[in-house]
Formats: sequence, structure tokens, C-alpha cells
Amino acid sequence: MGILLLNGDQLIQSRLRGNRTNVVTLLIPERTLLRYPEKERRILPKRIPILLKRYGKFLSSSRRLGKRAETTLYQSSPGKRKMKKINVRIGIESWVLLGVLAQTHGVSRCFLFNYLLYLEESEVGDSIVKTMNQGAPTFHKDYRYILHLDLSNHRISRRLKCNPRYFFYVSDH
Repeated sequence: MGILLLNGDQLIQSRLRGNRTNVVTLLIPERTLLRYPEKERRILPKRIPILLKRYGKFLSSSRRLGKRAETTLYQSSPGKRKMKKINVRIGIESWVLLGVLAQTHGVSRCFLFNYLLYLEESEVGDSIVKTMNQGAPTFHKDYRYILHLDLSNHRISRRLKCNPRYFFYVSDH
């Protein structure tokens, strides 16, 4: 009898450079775009960093948007011509954080972006910004997305672990 040795300690790692950007494409329902003035439509995706600052901690601790860990929820298409592609140049850190939060919630980046716009339009941020962000750091120090696939027990889960995990020290000033 022989022994089979496997090296499962493989890692993909990159350095996040704050000023590096990528050109990405987002799909936005036409009905969402029509709620904004023409000038604002073009720059809508550039609001991603601002929306993440405002809702990042909220999204990391809120109930997950997707219902099933084994699938990714995409926005329902109102028809082929009703979804608009918007290209935008976005900072790599914002794009990666949007992706981690989307994966944790079991949804696509486009779905999460539209959800962030919905939160903003509903003025949810106005009610949580003082509670979640005032006197505290805007973001957690680090985020760890874990997709756990347990084949022997036929289970799958998505989890986000953040540091600090449960609390922030908040300044009163």
C-alpha cells in the first residue's frame, strides 16, 4: 500500500494598491436608471465607494439577501432590452469589497449594487449612519469570506468573518 501526498495549501494572493482601478461593467435595470437625472446616470456606479462606506458594516451584519448557499442570486431581468450596461472605472479595493459582500450574501455584484441604490433611495442610510458609523471606523480591519463545502454531510454554507467581529470602540466626540 502506498501513500498519496497532496499539497492543498495553494493560495492566490495579490497586493491591493489604493490608486489602482479596473474598468468593469454593471447591468442596471432601465427603470432604476430612469429615476435619476441624465447627468447622474453616467456617474451612478462611481458612487460604489461612498455606498460601501455608508452601508459596509450594515451589510456585513445584516440578514443575507440570498436564500440558498449553493446558488448565486441575480437580478430578475425585466427583458433583454430593459437592462442597461454601464462601464465604469472603479478602485480595486471597492470592487473587491463589493464582490466579497455580494458573495457572502449569495448575490451578484450587480444585484448588490442595485440593492445599495435601493437602500439609498429609501433613506435607510440616514437612519443607520449615526448608529453604525459615527465615531467608529468606516470599515472593519479585515474581511474573510468562507465558502464551506462539506461533501460528507451534504452541506454548504457562506460566511463572512470580520475583524473586529462584534463591536467597535466608538468615540463620543
